[in-house]
Amino acid sequence: MIKVIGTAYRREDYSPEEFMKYWLEVHGPISAKTPGMRGYVVSEVVRKLQGELTSEAFVEQWWDDEEALARANASPEMATAWEDVQKYAKTTGTFWVTKEHILIPPPPSGPGLLKAK
Repeated sequence: MIKVIGTAYRREDYSPEEFMKYWLEVHGPISAKTPGMRGYVVSEVVRKLQGELTSEAFVEQWWDDEEALARANASPEMATAWEDVQKYAKTTGTFWVTKEHILIPPPPSGPGLLKAK
């Protein structure tokens, strides 16, 4: 599997609380309809410990492989999700395609906020 990780920045006309509420309640369900997505996690930044990068949140999305990601990127569902981003967030985020090397697996976190497809 591969994972896409990206930074997220709220628009100036959204408070941090409004930004997260919109993402979790409106954008998340839209984005989760993208075909082939195996996982979707939004990590809200509570505080920065060190470094130069600043972000309100990070997004993580899992895909079977780069071909699955390419198919998803060409889908109308992904286009709809990207169109929605500008309604609550800046479009200047940085994204990476990554491969995980798990050293200690995270604890199970439950079924998630969205209903499984």
